[in-house]
Amino acid sequence: MINQNLCHNIERSSAYVLQVNPFHLAFSNCFVSTSTETSLLVMGITASIAQALQFIHEKGIAHLDVKPDNIYVKNGVYKLGDFGRATLLDKSLPIEEGDARYMPQEILNEDYDHLDKVDVFSLGATMYELIKGSPLPESGPQFLNLRDGKLPLLPGHSLQFQNFLKAMVDPDPVQRPSAKELVENPIFDKIRKHRKTYMKP
Repeated sequence: MINQNLCHNIERSSAYVLQVNPFHLAFSNCFVSTSTETSLLVMGITASIAQALQFIHEKGIAHLDVKPDNIYVKNGVYKLGDFGRATLLDKSLPIEEGDARYMPQEILNEDYDHLDKVDVFSLGATMYELIKGSPLPESGPQFLNLRDGKLPLLPGHSLQFQNFLKAMVDPDPVQRPSAKELVENPIFDKIRKHRKTYMKP
């Protein structure tokens, strides 16, 4: 299976990586100066990774390790990489949790009924980290607040953007949007129209 927003060709029957392309620039710790620029950049990345998640979810695969370190860029296209923890949505393969900083509470409680929504939460947590401009905590009140869907107001970012982000980290996986619903959200209309302007390596 090939998708422009994936770093790998993957096979559903095993959910293991068959081919790895050498993307040398990871999108971790790459932030811009203003809230408007940050919102646009983060939304562009989110649109690309949501498309990648929609693609693999439709093939019955969950990534389970979505985070900034696993987002790569080549020729201005953001891609999801590192499928080392990928598994099947039907739970027929072993499940190995990814980085706890980006995991929702249900998977930390070993509830694996909504693995696709785990990826959505992780993408939301990734967005939040990129907006903050600093790494997510590994424990403590902020760690717990994120899993409870309690995000602070983000000055300079639109209410539409903040509501979109909060929906992705909803503590109830059933209430989180699917990757397909993310891709189809009107919030990306401006992104689709102006993608070439700001999606730069």
